Amino acid sequence: MRKRLTEEQREQIARNAITRYEAGESWVEIACDHDLHPGSLRRIVRQRHEVAYRRSGAKPVADPAEVARRRDAGETIEGIAEALGCSRTAVRTALEATHGPPMTRYPELRSRRTPTDAELTLLRRLLEQCPPAPRSRPGHLDMTGPEGLAVAEACLALVEDGVPMQTLSLALEHGATWVRWLLRKHDLLPAERQGRSTSRRARPR
Repeated sequence: MRKRLTEEQREQIARNAITRYEAGESWVEIACDHDLHPGSLRRIVRQRHEVAYRRSGAKPVADPAEVARRRDAGETIEGIAEALGCSRTAVRTALEATHGPPMTRYPELRSRRTPTDAELTLLRRLLEQCPPAPRSRPGHLDMTGPEGLAVAEACLALVEDGVPMQTLSLALEHGATWVRWLLRKHDLLPAERQGRSTSRRARPR
């Protein structure tokens, strides 16, 4: 039987548990690590912290771009979860958003990568050549001219080489859809991949 916890141990467990729960782990996962019953763990936490309970069935979250970067660098799912303070389920969910399901039929989805420092440096140099956007806030660039087209073509080359648009947008410190917006502006947006739907199978006549 486990010895009675001291007040210091309870406080330490509560701090660890609230951090992990807010990052996406379940009470069961956390309690197992502390050799406690989930109900006992919740009571310890509630006595010391205000808990914003997740809606039943809500998915844990993790930054897809950061998870993809760490995964492409060779880190394990367990290592990423520990580094980001979230659950392994949260890491797998983020990976599916950037790399596709683990058992996908399309092998090219597994070849996605992050842009290299040299590639990002080249894109930033091209962006520096874009003129300021007229009648806009300071710092906004005019992406409609030939300079913007050069940036779009460079982005398209990376996208076709396996860099996801969202990953590239965030690497350039723009919003997640910025590369898609730029490619669409110059009519360079790649055709969407058409997957076969399982809801429309051929039926015998």
